[in-house]
Amino acid sequence: MASEIPYEILVYIGWEFKGWVGRPLDVKPVIRHNVRSTATFSIDADHLRAADLKSPGARVDIYRHGEFQMSGPVRSLSGQFAVDGALTFSVEDDFRILHNWTAWPKPGAPLTGQDVEYRTITGPAETVVKTVMAENAARLGFPLTVATDQGRGAVGTYTFRMHPAYDRLFPAVDQAGIGVTVRHSGNGLLLDCYTPRNYPHRLSPESGTVIGGTYTLAAPTATRVVVGGQGEGVAREFRQYPDAAREAQWHDVIEVFRDARDSTSTDVFAERAAETLAEGAPLAGLSLELSETKHFRYGGDGLRRGDIVTAELDGLLYTDVLREVRLSADKDGDLATPVIGERLDDPDVRLAKSIRALKRDNTDRSAR
Repeated sequence: MASEIPYEILVYIGWEFKGWVGRPLDVKPVIRHNVRSTATFSIDADHLRAADLKSPGARVDIYRHGEFQMSGPVRSLSGQFAVDGALTFSVEDDFRILHNWTAWPKPGAPLTGQDVEYRTITGPAETVVKTVMAENAARLGFPLTVATDQGRGAVGTYTFRMHPAYDRLFPAVDQAGIGVTVRHSGNGLLLDCYTPRNYPHRLSPESGTVIGGTYTLAAPTATRVVVGGQGEGVAREFRQYPDAAREAQWHDVIEVFRDARDSTSTDVFAERAAETLAEGAPLAGLSLELSETKHFRYGGDGLRRGDIVTAELDGLLYTDVLREVRLSADKDGDLATPVIGERLDDPDVRLAKSIRALKRDNTDRSAR
């Protein structure tokens, strides 16, 4: 790939390669750690690959400066009636299968053989992810290859009952210290895990690496959780899960209720409480505009998604995971804007988290 062309897009229908988009009019991938990445790109309406990209089953692999960024299906198209107009395509990362596949209690049994309330798995986070996804890929007959399990990540207990796999795996897998990737490989997909690394350089305006950006800080919204199990009225079972360290640090008590009437399992109760505490944790989010040079940049040996990064702003140190990188390239240049931690003031993030919480709670009730 020529170095002066920042992006190259490989076009497929299903797993059959059709050709390249070597010079898109613009491309805007948003690469995320342990969350589904997305991208949009535009081409001329008469581009050689336009018909392929409009076809059912169209997929792309996206590369930046020769380095793989994401792969996934084209999910929507918008265009203009003008003959010389442009077509804009939206792509979802193949990580989407964690959202789209339901984790059955007994994935090796037929639907009529789901004779257990919940599937419970205890083990390292990587082992659990790969076991669950491999079993359900086999059930679906989907061409997913799972890389060799290295047993990375903290040990945890996970429960499943007709939930989207992502809802039961995250944020616990993230907190266990691993990242999960799904990408196109041959005639199917490849799922693997990685361990976030400690980025060795401190970012700061004084060092010249940070030339702009914004940040937000937010106190916790939950310090203890009351979980309600099965039963009605005075017969209902309740359990309490406090985060004593968080309450001591913030000198505050914020109690949140979480429903778990779909189960009698203490493992399920503990998992729901951990999810709620994770979602209510204090947040520090930074969106940094970086000065990229040949010695400092996103990608390659430089910053990578999932890196644990320390930034110094106004004399204070912030350390968190590089959770998102907003990339863009058009006639005005090639940009990379990393987002460290979670930005509380991002309305898209707030809306997505709220919708996910509502869908997850509805799934819990529906799966009773």
